[in-house]
Amino acid sequence: MAVLITGAYGLLGSWLAYYLAREGKRIIMFDVSQRRLDYLEEIEELLVPVRGSVLDWSNLLSTFLRFGKEIEGIIHTPAVMATPDYWENPYPSTILNIVGTLNILEMSRIFKVKKVVFISSGAVYGEVEGKVSELNHPIKPSDLYGASKASAEFLGFQYQNHYGIDFRVVRPYFFFGPGRLPSELPPLFRTLFGCIEGLSNLKLEKGANQSLGFTYVKDTAKGTVLVYKAENLKHKVFNIAAEEAINFLRLVEIVKKYSSCSCKVDIGPGKLFPRGETLDISLARQELGFRPEYTIEKAVSEYAQWIRKQKKLCNSS
Repeated sequence: MAVLITGAYGLLGSWLAYYLAREGKRIIMFDVSQRRLDYLEEIEELLVPVRGSVLDWSNLLSTFLRFGKEIEGIIHTPAVMATPDYWENPYPSTILNIVGTLNILEMSRIFKVKKVVFISSGAVYGEVEGKVSELNHPIKPSDLYGASKASAEFLGFQYQNHYGIDFRVVRPYFFFGPGRLPSELPPLFRTLFGCIEGLSNLKLEKGANQSLGFTYVKDTAKGTVLVYKAENLKHKVFNIAAEEAINFLRLVEIVKKYSSCSCKVDIGPGKLFPRGETLDISLARQELGFRPEYTIEKAVSEYAQWIRKQKKLCNSS
């Protein structure tokens, strides 16, 4: 049997493929593009690349006709993140986040795939003080991105109610790490981590007074795998995030510590995002046994090593 991962060559999707393949799962790597990632090389024989978009119905249909009988479950990751590109062109971004999920749910219904894990976002909670809990904080998005993720969640649970699909939700928070260089990431991550890559013009209009639960992608992926594999779940929605938030300016200090480049980062006063600081992971800890393995310093250190390796490879090619 196989697991279909949509957006499989993305930052989170690729690490999900890595951990599941290491357990012997065959992975159907469905994505609009493909790329070489060093950590996927050791499990490459278990990866089946399929190029396609979750918005392309005919392509999805042909993929499910080809693999449908062996797909035991789906992890659906593609989304347009909350960036200036989203606000400047909201229609296609919202279509991907909502209709892309609807298409996967409909394929699951037609081909009787029993389990779908949807990668949502802590953005569905909106701006809430302190740590945010799945059990005590209702969905109340404060921007269009959060609303699109919340809408997809509602669709999934109605497919569960009507068609018996085992629909599970992971709400991650601001994950980063190997798989994408800072220069390939949205402006927030590019600015905060760009010193390691030697980037210039690192500026944010706001953010000096904001702290967020930046989470190492390996922790996000391992938590998501736990959600996928769990049996007889009492709950279906899990926050997967770092336990502690860190201030933007403090994070830049740590990044500079592990950078071999000198650089300047300008972050203006105020908050950049209408978000709570981090997510309460008590439920994931109790029901799944999830515990983040990386402190922010350990995560930045390891990410810096990966970035230096990639830049060296690029310079030698």
